[in-house]
Amino acid sequence: MKKAFRVMLVVLALTAFAFATSALADEFFVVKDAGKMAVTDKKPADEKNVVKGPFKTKAEAEAALKAATATTKPKPPTTGC
Repeated sequence: MKKAFRVMLVVLALTAFAFATSALADEFFVVKDAGKMAVTDKKPADEKNVVKGPFKTKAEAEAALKAATATTKPKPPTTGC
């Protein structure tokens, strides 16, 4: 009985730790490095790499990334009349 209680306590502690660490990442940034854009939860040391941010949720940052990549794609040349 004591062993089952300890195992349950360890599982509960690991679950609480997992929720706590995900709550710590409360800022997300859209960064550009070496021509690639990505979402990160850490603020880059070089402020010039930050394209947009900070965002409260990862979903907001990903939406901003999609919007930023949609505007940076070159438009195809138009030919004809």
